[in-house]
Amino acid sequence: MPRGESKYVGTIRGNLALSPGAGLALGPEDACRAIKRTVSAFTEAWYWGDEAALRATLHPDHLNRLLTLGDDKRPLGVQAALGAGIAPERRTASIRVLDLRPASASAVAELHGWVVHLHLAKASGAWRVVNALWETRPVQGA
Repeated sequence: MPRGESKYVGTIRGNLALSPGAGLALGPEDACRAIKRTVSAFTEAWYWGDEAALRATLHPDHLNRLLTLGDDKRPLGVQAALGAGIAPERRTASIRVLDLRPASASAVAELHGWVVHLHLAKASGAWRVVNALWETRPVQGA
């Protein structure tokens, strides 16, 4: 997409809008732990190439981009296979919650050879990945 152009993303339709009484049902620390659990499940499913488990972490309006490989239109299973190619002893994940709002959050996970920037939103009472932006990163000691 050329710079300066915008793309419609379904989450703007209202899925992220606050409903009356919406908010962090638990405290921010509990919400951060829940987000980290979702991101951890996402990264673990990616590392094992488990497409079904990966899909279970996704919001219905999920959007996926692989920066280094271009605008990825391949099935999720192809992307899930990228993590499975990493040896189990090298499968690391450092997860940070960057921002937390009542109905949305952002996090980053640094993986072996990849960084994934995630936007999350509540869906059916649980945090789910709405947007995943992947970028390769140099691996030290590879």
